[in-house]
Amino acid sequence: MNIFKQFTVSFYSPKDMAAFRFQKIGKTIGYVFIMMLFAFIFLGTNMGLMISGFVNNFETVINDELPAFEFKDKQITSDIDKPIIYEDKEQTFIFDTTGQVTRDDLDKYSDVVAIFQDETYIITNSSVEKLDYTMMGDMNFNKEDITNLLDGAKSLLPLIISVAIIAAYIFMTALKFIGITVLALIGLIVKNVMKRKNIPYRQLWIMSAYAVTLPTILFAILESLGIMFPGQLFIYWAVAVFILSRIVKHVPVPRVPEDK
Repeated sequence: MNIFKQFTVSFYSPKDMAAFRFQKIGKTIGYVFIMMLFAFIFLGTNMGLMISGFVNNFETVINDELPAFEFKDKQITSDIDKPIIYEDKEQTFIFDTTGQVTRDDLDKYSDVVAIFQDETYIITNSSVEKLDYTMMGDMNFNKEDITNLLDGAKSLLPLIISVAIIAAYIFMTALKFIGITVLALIGLIVKNVMKRKNIPYRQLWIMSAYAVTLPTILFAILESLGIMFPGQLFIYWAVAVFILSRIVKHVPVPRVPEDK
């Protein structure tokens, strides 16, 4: 059975997946790369749109919303006397060199970029990234420099998006191999509980690679649609372990030799 047929039956047929346990490990590794490629049809498209949207929104804010500013001596200075807050449906942008907006004020936002006099915060889905300007050395620039940089970045945007997607694909595929290995270790317990002690770890690893197909593609689609919910990681593992147990169930029980 070719890899693409295997990908299809891995959504519904534990019996077929159990039969895959005899194939060469190299074919299974190739399958994982193909499976993750399918997952990145959704994740990569979403990532590309997100990067493009961020650059376009940032350019709009810089050109239309922000006053003249300068970064010098590890600080951003401007002539504003009150914070500038720009909001759209997806993200909030805050520019404040007056000190009126504080770090604690950002907790009410789920997605926000906040540029302060001494530091910048990027909050996405409650994940906080902080840029301390002391790390930027003796760098100096102003609004005009940023505008010119954005113009150059837009011309390179297809390349930037491609590199980002490829890097993310490699990273996520590496994590998937780790996840499959962990699932196969759990499979050692499953096979003993189900009295399938004749299954070696190598075969468990192969079956685990196919067992993660459904949850991997399902959660890739949900993530690309922006659907996140509590306990998502737990549900992923619960589904993967359940499917692996159904696969192991289709492995024949070893025969017990009859006494002569």
